[in-house]
Amino acid sequence: MSIHKAGEDQTGFLVAAPHGEEVLDKLEKIGILEDDAENLHRNKMKEKIRDLYRSLHPHPISIHFPIGLIFFGAVLQLLFLISKKTSFENAAFYAFLFGTVFEFPAMATGIFSWWLNYDFAWTSIFKNKLTFSAILLLMSCFVIITRIFIPDISFRADMLSIVYHIIVFSSALVVFILGFYGGKITWH
Repeated sequence: MSIHKAGEDQTGFLVAAPHGEEVLDKLEKIGILEDDAENLHRNKMKEKIRDLYRSLHPHPISIHFPIGLIFFGAVLQLLFLISKKTSFENAAFYAFLFGTVFEFPAMATGIFSWWLNYDFAWTSIFKNKLTFSAILLLMSCFVIITRIFIPDISFRADMLSIVYHIIVFSSALVVFILGFYGGKITWH
């Protein structure tokens, strides 16, 4: 995945790898990496944080709220368009509102996890995760702000209403894309 750098300790990555230590037997040993005391202390501290982080799972827990709520909001908006029942439209707004609020801890824990487990390795997967996370945040903020300032936006038949609905439904697609790249990190 182009996340491993030559000359660095890869022990932390091995835990998350889809394989075990046996793959190292296939490689030629060219030397032993020696750490200075400061790096050794920093690595031990990071390992303690990593152990705590793995026991609490803050990112996997926090990402399910925006994923579920924003997708559910799009489904409720579709049900509103089909049935014209105001309760569906109201519920869609609140699903988007709370989904948007939960995007912030999901993104924060994701960035922390990226640092902790991958040392901010700049791969295409992480570029895409960051890009689509920002896109989703912008889209959901647009939906919330538009709905707050134009409460009847879902009931109108103008261009802004069409754009609003396109963004609502596109948000569900962006959630799927983010899930796809999240899965690639876990399952390669």
